[in-house]
Amino acid sequence: EVPGSGGDVKGGEGAADEEDEDVPDEMEDVVDKLLASLQDKDTVVRWSAAKGIGRITMRLTQDLAGDVVDAVIEAFADAEADSSWHGGCLALAELSRRGLLLPDRLAVVMPLIERAI
Repeated sequence: EVPGSGGDVKGGEGAADEEDEDVPDEMEDVVDKLLASLQDKDTVVRWSAAKGIGRITMRLTQDLAGDVVDAVIEAFADAEADSSWHGGCLALAELSRRGLLLPDRLAVVMPLIERAI
């Protein structure tokens, strides 16, 4: 299972329809590393991690994409440094740009964005 809890997010064009699809351990490791990279001190690393999260999430099933969105949202709970907040906002922006951050998540996301500003 991809980090985070389940959610109802629409997967992208490449998302499979099967609910029971297994996620390789390597994929979990990559997503974990990208989530950790959202807190990097270097802006280019944070930006690249956000782009990578968006690209991978587009290819996941609806449930797994929801797990990734939840993991990004949960990352704000541990965010202390400005760079962590910036990385989280970059990831939310990328997920939103790709249509993966659905309106039902706005009640959770908007207060985070307001705090970040």
